[in-house]
Amino acid sequence: MQDSQLLQVLLPIAIALIMTGIGMSLTPADFLRIGERPKPVLVGVLGHYLWLPALGFFVAWAFSLPAEYAVGLVLVAACPSGSSSNALTYLSRGNVALAVSLTVISGLITFISVPLLVNLALHVFAGERADLSVPFRSTALHLAVLVLIPILVGMAVRRLAPRAALKIEKWTGVFAVLVLLAIIIALVVQQWAQLPALLRGVGLPAFVLACGATAGGVLLGRWLRLDLPDALTVGIEVGVQNATLAALIALTLMKSEQIAVPALMYGMLMYIPAAMVVLYGRRAARRRAQAAA
Repeated sequence: MQDSQLLQVLLPIAIALIMTGIGMSLTPADFLRIGERPKPVLVGVLGHYLWLPALGFFVAWAFSLPAEYAVGLVLVAACPSGSSSNALTYLSRGNVALAVSLTVISGLITFISVPLLVNLALHVFAGERADLSVPFRSTALHLAVLVLIPILVGMAVRRLAPRAALKIEKWTGVFAVLVLLAIIIALVVQQWAQLPALLRGVGLPAFVLACGATAGGVLLGRWLRLDLPDALTVGIEVGVQNATLAALIALTLMKSEQIAVPALMYGMLMYIPAAMVVLYGRRAARRRAQAAA
């Protein structure tokens, strides 16, 4: 699967299109909001780049995962928020502007966070294995091309053709889920005989990471005295990761299907705790509306 046209050509194009779609949802005003209300953004960044990676390392250690699975779990934690996080925030009655800001910030930091955290995971879990490596410079450049440039292109399209951009941006989350499903189906077909063992080996750790990331983000927000909609937004942004990008990095840059497995498991399971946050947020919003009435 590593040498297929899907991975070498179509998947990077799909990732770039997804990030362009995210860029189409942005205007300069979204970044001005960061300066106006920096605290929720800082809490979200803290959750995404301190709590989530630390939890990824802990879960990998606690479950005594093989090196490839452990590195794969940390790789998921190092990636940016998934494009569907903004739609889930909207459904939860959270702060969509905050969600957009956090999605973009995590995307911009990705080309630094991925090589740093994954190389640390390789050192901790894989030791001196020469067959596993993430070259910092080429990985950072690769991610800048896949993530940063498409976001900037999307913002330019939004500025030049705002109506068309908004129509296209609405389908970004759907397209991202379809791409993730395509990768999952391809790996399931190839690894069918080993699927039960894969589920037992990494399914539960991935689910624990997803639940811990989402719940931890919400609790961190409340602990630091954010409003409930902002705290729910932080929880969704921390828990809903760009598993498609993680799988792409594992399969193309690291040449390892084993490292991709945790990303794909996480991509399937992360929507369960996110759905719980959506339900809770909607109920809380109804209670607030009834109290106001």
